[in-house]
Amino acid sequence: MSLTDFLEQWTYFGVALVLFVAGLGVPIPEDIPLIFGGVLAGRDPPIINVWVHFAVSMTFILIGDSCLYYIGRRWARSPVPEGRAARVLNPARKAQVEAYFAKYGMWTVFFGRFVAGIRGAVFLSAGVSGFSYARFLLMDTLAALLTVPIWIWLGMKWGENWEAFLDVFKKGQIWVLAAVAAAAVGGFIYWRIKRRRAAQPPA
Repeated sequence: MSLTDFLEQWTYFGVALVLFVAGLGVPIPEDIPLIFGGVLAGRDPPIINVWVHFAVSMTFILIGDSCLYYIGRRWARSPVPEGRAARVLNPARKAQVEAYFAKYGMWTVFFGRFVAGIRGAVFLSAGVSGFSYARFLLMDTLAALLTVPIWIWLGMKWGENWEAFLDVFKKGQIWVLAAVAAAAVGGFIYWRIKRRRAAQPPA
C-alpha cells in the first residue's frame, strides 16, 4: 500500500499518524499528507472536511515537534553515557548550544521548521539547550500556520495533478536551498574575516 492509498483509506487518522511520526524525525515528507489531504477535501463530493484536516494537521505536527523537543531536553538532563553520545553532547558543545539558543533561539526554531533536512536537529537542539518550551511552541506554531494552509490549499487547487506540481516545486526548491546555503557560507566567511581584522592590533 502506498502512502497516498493509506491516507485515502484512513483519512484523518492517517494524516494524524503520518504527521506525528514525521515530527519525530522519521523521513516522511510533511507536505505529502498535507497536500493529499487538500486533494481529498477538494473532490466533488469532498472525502474529508478541509477545516478538520487543518485542525488535525496542526495538532499532530505540534505534538510530534514537542516530543522531539522533550527528547532533547531529557537527553540533556540525563547522565551522558560513554562513547558516541558523550562525544556528541560533551559539556563544551552543550554550552555552545545553550549560548546560541539564548541569542538566536526564536528565529532558529521559526526558520528551522521550513527546512525538512535540519528541522529535527533544530528541535532536538532546542530541548538540549533548555530553550523555553513556551517560546518554542509559539515560534513553531507561527511557522506551521504559514506553511500548513498553503500546502492544503495547493492540494485543493491542483487536485489529482498535485504530484506534478510537487515535482516542479522540489526541483525549484533545490536551487533555493543552494542559494540560501551559498549566502550563509558567504556570510560566515565575511564574519570571520571581519572578526579577524578587528582582533588585529592597529599598525
